[in-house]
Amino acid sequence: MDFEIKRIITNEYSGGRYQTVDLNELEDFVKSKLHQKDYGASVIKFFWGFELYRFDGGFAQFFSNDITSWKHSLNWLVSNSHFDWNTFHKLSRLEALLTMKAEMLNSVLRIGEMKRKPKSFDYKALYVDLDVIIDEYIACDTKS
Repeated sequence: MDFEIKRIITNEYSGGRYQTVDLNELEDFVKSKLHQKDYGASVIKFFWGFELYRFDGGFAQFFSNDITSWKHSLNWLVSNSHFDWNTFHKLSRLEALLTMKAEMLNSVLRIGEMKRKPKSFDYKALYVDLDVIIDEYIACDTKS
């Protein structure tokens, strides 16, 4: 299965750019681990949305909903997570990774709550694999 992190990062914080975790590196790591995995014919690509904005800022009104969407014609599944600049920028690298892991796993669990969901997709197996993969990434990251 293919994997991609869709990034939406607003420029509302005086610190400017988000630099705690390299999202490209994380995406490449997860993608390489999921590349040979098969969770069913209904989903060939999972997009995880990383949305970082100020919950009390001007863009909050556009990001208030959790979105979990299945693009049937493309066999793509999209699920997003929200992160608040006000708290996220204060996190250490490890804290940020653990927070991202929890939110990514929650985004996978929301698949089970969808009204129209893929018929042939083992999201529970994806959840287990992502849990292990992110732990492996964190373990490798803390060794460097």
